[in-house]
Amino acid sequence: MIQGSDLGRDEPGSVATLGYPELLKTVNYVNPAQRLVGSARYYKSLRIDGLHYVHHVGNSTAIALCRPDHRTHHEGTSFLLSLLHQGRRVNTVARHAQNLKKFLDFLMLWDLEPTLAALNDSPLNPGGPYPLEVILEAFADYLRCIPKRVRFDNATGVPTYGIHWALLKAVPLNAHAQMEGKLSVLTDASYGLQAREWGEFPPGAIGLILFTACRYLEYLQNRTKRFSRLPLEQIPVKEVRARHSLIAGTAGPRTFFVFDVAKLARDAGVEGPAASYRAATPVGFNTVFTDDDADAFFELLDPYNRPLDRLLFSVLRYFGLRPGEAAAIQLDPTSLPRDLTNYHAARDSLRNLRGDIQFVQESGLAGTWVITTGWKTPASHRVVPLITHRMPTEAGSHPARRFPTQEEFTDLLYWALVQRQERLQGVRHDHGGLFVSGSNRGRGGAIDRKTVYRLFERYAEALYVQSQEHIDLRAYSPHTFRHLFATVLLRHYRRPLEDIRQWLGHSSVAVTRNTYIHWLPEAGDSPQRGLVAHMADTYEQQSQASQRAVDEDSR
Repeated sequence: MIQGSDLGRDEPGSVATLGYPELLKTVNYVNPAQRLVGSARYYKSLRIDGLHYVHHVGNSTAIALCRPDHRTHHEGTSFLLSLLHQGRRVNTVARHAQNLKKFLDFLMLWDLEPTLAALNDSPLNPGGPYPLEVILEAFADYLRCIPKRVRFDNATGVPTYGIHWALLKAVPLNAHAQMEGKLSVLTDASYGLQAREWGEFPPGAIGLILFTACRYLEYLQNRTKRFSRLPLEQIPVKEVRARHSLIAGTAGPRTFFVFDVAKLARDAGVEGPAASYRAATPVGFNTVFTDDDADAFFELLDPYNRPLDRLLFSVLRYFGLRPGEAAAIQLDPTSLPRDLTNYHAARDSLRNLRGDIQFVQESGLAGTWVITTGWKTPASHRVVPLITHRMPTEAGSHPARRFPTQEEFTDLLYWALVQRQERLQGVRHDHGGLFVSGSNRGRGGAIDRKTVYRLFERYAEALYVQSQEHIDLRAYSPHTFRHLFATVLLRHYRRPLEDIRQWLGHSSVAVTRNTYIHWLPEAGDSPQRGLVAHMADTYEQQSQASQRAVDEDSR
């Protein structure tokens, strides 16, 4: 039995492990499908004592990588701290932490940590790949075997999932790996989408995770004595020319080299899209709940007793922000109303609010609330307005409205700030976060992405019970509100794809089109297409038409 908590450490009682030679035997298949099957069978056979996990305290810079036995992984944590020292935002560092956690799990499952230290002395096969290439390509295979997200049953109410990762006895695998390649997933390959049979991670995501692994190996070589002889020259690199720099006009373009993770992914059989065209997974009808379900969810969010939670999910639903983006909204505390007890004066002064959320008013035009957000990519940095969208209707009919007015949103923001002030009582310094925790342990602290997910899970469970099991949103996530935002604008309001791309922060219209390809309206298309009620109405209309035809024939 392989005990994961003992792998990779020279301690008394450690069990026999595999290492690079056995890994080379497993991945040494010409056929990529056979290599994946061999990897999946190996991971299925393992019995472990937990996996690594990330310990991140709220939105603070307190972040660490922990071993399955809850000890700090010093090299991994030092790597994360070095990124913070370089000025990287904590959200970016947290993403690198999740990527590195997967790489450390992979090294532990194959007992490759001792191998890395002596990799420079490993014999090379003539014409074959370098050992470091083999390890990184095998890591790509591992990523294709594990699920994109592991869901834990948090019935114990433990605020962190670290204990869940530490208690795992088997490696979490996706359906492809569980069935050893016998599962075929048919995906639409039109509009540049890739048809994949293995894995839940898109090719672009695998490349980013491989990049984190390469950066970590580079850190080990530069900053540790044990891995100072790590042969990084075995990793493929590519030449990049920086044409836009301060000295480019006089000294010409600068040339430097970066890790070619795209080549690593291709060699591992992950054929990603071209750099100018990014693939996207289409959102199906069954992966987005309806407006009626969202309305039922919002009925649990009392605007006076739970205004902060209602504002949080309103930002997700009506601005299309990602959960992490909503949690990171910052205010300028000096611009907040001085006396929130004076309803009318405080409400009017909200127009002077500064920070990520502001009221913008141009001369001669009505003002609108806007949110400045985006930290995931440069394209995601954007300004999203609250537009009172109206559905296109026939002449003479009253237009239906599903988005709140500016006045309604102002009122919601006011009551949320009142509750925010109550939760900050006893806190010495206002951290500026719009959304603050109301829990006993973290009261007054800024929330993070995990808090948004926990709140959604709590309300989804309450809705399931309150509706007597008629409305079940427990399989969804707060990110679904982002899809609801986009699909409602497409099908009900017929907004252009370019507008939706800008509001969502996608890198191109192609990404937006590919993501919502099934929701694009067509001529004479019903906004309710794909819903059960719409299909029932369609069958009823067909039945009535058939009955009329029978009646006419019998006359």
